[in-house]
Amino acid sequence: MVELEESSILQMIGRAGRPQFDDSGVAVILTRSDKRLKYENIVAGKQPLESRLHLQLVEYVNAEIGLGTITDVQSAKNWLRSTYFFVRCRLNPIHYGVSQHCDAIDQVTEEKCLQSIEILQNEGLVANIDGKLQTTAYGEAAARYCLRLPTVTRIMGTKGQAKLKDVV
Repeated sequence: MVELEESSILQMIGRAGRPQFDDSGVAVILTRSDKRLKYENIVAGKQPLESRLHLQLVEYVNAEIGLGTITDVQSAKNWLRSTYFFVRCRLNPIHYGVSQHCDAIDQVTEEKCLQSIEILQNEGLVANIDGKLQTTAYGEAAARYCLRLPTVTRIMGTKGQAKLKDVV
């Protein structure tokens, strides 16, 4: 048995009922009695939901570059400041390993953007053309198929005539 993450539970509960067809929806959570209070608090909104964006930030930055939302470092910082991650980072900085000063949060935001863009460029997923960030064919494929960076770099490192079993 594996416990689902809070975000997954809320996502599934949010899909209970179909707004175009139903007036209400029902979600049933089956759990052990010692976990009951935890799930009641999640459903009631008493337990804050933390962001996980920072754990896959490189992939999301790549996708946003492909969409044209991010075109340079400044637009990357603006985008990151508009996310739930940034909201939660300001409200609970210790959870994200940031000191409680606003300057520290802004500094971490800038560092994360710069690191993500540098990684994408070094791995060949993003190119800087005339000062504008653009995805390469690899970056576009990674975004389209929701591939994690290690998977893409492994695929890119395979020999030209690799067989399917080698790629998989």
